[in-house]
Amino acid sequence: MAAAENPASALPIAIRTAVIACLVVLADVAALHLDFRQPFVGYGIGGACLLLLASRPSWRQVVIVIVAGAMIAFFVVRRIEDAVTLVIQLTGSLGLATLLFLCCKVVWEPREARSATFRILLPSSVLTFMIFGSVYSLNMASYLHAKTFDLYTFVFDGSLGFQPSFACGRALAANSWMIPLVRLTYEGIVLAMAAFYAAFMARRQKPIWELIELLFAAAMVGYLFFSVFPVCGPRYGFPASFPGADFPYSRLAGLNLQRIPVDWLIPRNGVPSLHFTWALLIWWNTRSLPRWGRVTATAFVLATAFDTMATGEHYVFDLIAALPFALCMQASMIRTVAFRNRERWLPVLCGGSMFLGWLALCRFGLPLLLQSPFLPWSLALASSAISIVWAFRLPALIPEMQSRVASQAKVKAVAATA
Repeated sequence: MAAAENPASALPIAIRTAVIACLVVLADVAALHLDFRQPFVGYGIGGACLLLLASRPSWRQVVIVIVAGAMIAFFVVRRIEDAVTLVIQLTGSLGLATLLFLCCKVVWEPREARSATFRILLPSSVLTFMIFGSVYSLNMASYLHAKTFDLYTFVFDGSLGFQPSFACGRALAANSWMIPLVRLTYEGIVLAMAAFYAAFMARRQKPIWELIELLFAAAMVGYLFFSVFPVCGPRYGFPASFPGADFPYSRLAGLNLQRIPVDWLIPRNGVPSLHFTWALLIWWNTRSLPRWGRVTATAFVLATAFDTMATGEHYVFDLIAALPFALCMQASMIRTVAFRNRERWLPVLCGGSMFLGWLALCRFGLPLLLQSPFLPWSLALASSAISIVWAFRLPALIPEMQSRVASQAKVKAVAATA
């Protein structure tokens, strides 16, 4: 016979039943009123399912979530527009079912058993709300800046001898079979964040808040710079020409550089490109994962670089500036080394200086860059190479990310001094 439940560790059954009923109602309201066709909604909520799977749940729990997800999908999938949108809606349905299951589990199980559930539920909820907040924060720069620096970034891209974003856009238009893949990889950045977190869950028995703080800090600082150097992307800055034709290099120097008006409904999502920044941070922090994880992260960051330009959401300048910006953010958030340590403050200083230098150069130095494509290419390659090489040489973000070799060396060092 099962032992009687400790009344001090759990709520009365009637109260727990009522709370669960309220949770089900809230889930129904969310399914009916949230637009799960939007990637940041569907994928954002769907990330919770990845965290649950990473915790190695029982088959019974998986079946419960799948059945609940199928029931929620009945309300969420209102019309099937295309395969990718259907995937987004189904992912969101599973994510909402996961959050509902975890909340009900916390309410029903004894207090002493809740820590394992909170280990999944808390980071899932925070990631979801962080992503929702990111969507609404994008509009703030639009309210503040009716005009953008799209013409400046357009000229910088042209100073390379051609327009990389236009070239990628034409390649995508000529290969329409790539469009679903581009949508999945570009819009799936929020799922990549959840997968990034899930990859390290087994290494700590409590929520790994440092990973969420890294992604959140990059978002918040990036949003601040959206108001310093607001850019919308060639798809919105030059809708009549993207991706059809490049502007002749010989005519760039004759352009009257000025801010151009863009509809306030269009998000100011640069500079830097946060999509690329997040992909870089994920890539740089997979050093201690198995080879397949590192290869996947590398492929994802390359796909994101192409996607951001091919969709017309970003210029190549946004990506070039994002590299030192990401280096600065990565070094700022390291927890294995004190900030006074040169291994940490120096990359913060250099990464931040290179990022600000790129903004200043694009704003005031374009006449110099237009002297020859050699100069912008040299600066871009040098800045990018320094950022990438330095990022991979940084100390691990948290102890759980240290490689086995590094961990063993640390243990030997401690033993030697004992």
